[in-house]
Amino acid sequence: MARKIVKRGPKNYRQAELTHGGLRLRIDLDDYTRAPGDFGVFDLATEKYLRVGEVVLIDEDQKYVERRLSPSGSSPANLGPVVDWTPDVFFEPSAVGGPYEEVTVPTSYGFAPAWLFEAENKDVWVIHIHGSWTDRSIMFRDVHAFKSLGFTSLVPSFRSDTEVSPQQAASSHLGQTEWLDVESAMTYAVAHGARRIVLSGWSMGGTIALLTAERSVHRDRIVGIVLVGPVTSWRKTITAGAARAGIPAIGAGFVMRLLQAPPFAKMLGLGEAINFNALEWIDIPNRVVAPTLVLHSISDQEVPWEISLAFQRANPETVTLIAMPESHHTQEWNTSPRVFTHELTSWVRKTIAESG
Repeated sequence: MARKIVKRGPKNYRQAELTHGGLRLRIDLDDYTRAPGDFGVFDLATEKYLRVGEVVLIDEDQKYVERRLSPSGSSPANLGPVVDWTPDVFFEPSAVGGPYEEVTVPTSYGFAPAWLFEAENKDVWVIHIHGSWTDRSIMFRDVHAFKSLGFTSLVPSFRSDTEVSPQQAASSHLGQTEWLDVESAMTYAVAHGARRIVLSGWSMGGTIALLTAERSVHRDRIVGIVLVGPVTSWRKTITAGAARAGIPAIGAGFVMRLLQAPPFAKMLGLGEAINFNALEWIDIPNRVVAPTLVLHSISDQEVPWEISLAFQRANPETVTLIAMPESHHTQEWNTSPRVFTHELTSWVRKTIAESG
């Protein structure tokens, strides 16, 4: 259980094929592939991505689902037989639209690659912070949602990502050390003209955003925080995950005590033990100072909605919580892109106006 918390797990590949003359994707049926909305698949054979849309057929007996392929882009003649299902629908920075460039952010250990989406407004920057065991491309949906605001966007990587150079952490520190790389991204933004900064973090990226807002030397420039399905209490998130797996709370508590012990943490490849008190925003009232928006699905099982509800109640003066329609963890945009974008942009416009 401890390894599952801090180590990258294996990919859950699915069998898939094209049907109806290449107009539909047939893929193994499960709770994720049957979910409404737009998603993507990565074909391991061709190393190409496909965007898939609405569900048109579910066969419960044969255990497959058919979905329409997105009309954008060209479909391959063949597919699979094994693909990776992903909530990423843009796949590359050019698909988001607008100018962008690959930049490198100086860090304490070397250079971390980042995407810079320059916009008309170079005074306000958004730092997009991805979660654990994903990569920065998963945040293209977030960049797209912010696009109409005209802010400059920076999408950094951090030390537990495979693409940083030289290679760093083989284990996730649950945001405890990763926030330092977002601090480096903020330093880069300030050096390139950022006067006001919005932090936008998804899942563990929420933990990182909250830590950065407290500890950064640039925290006075932070005018707002946007969180999507955020981990605001690792204790409660781990306990909920254990319960979902049929592990009693006492077992989850034991694992967390082990992760706080330096010798055990070192065995798992952690550079330092986990301080769960530092990663707790629910049991400590009024800890959040910056105006914060939380967008969270009411049916999220990985990070239950109730955790964000408790987070808002602990920080009633600064946190706005929006209940999003049913979706899986950090797939609020996929299921309801218009609702997601409207709620996000409306809140940010109001918050930026009040701050400036």
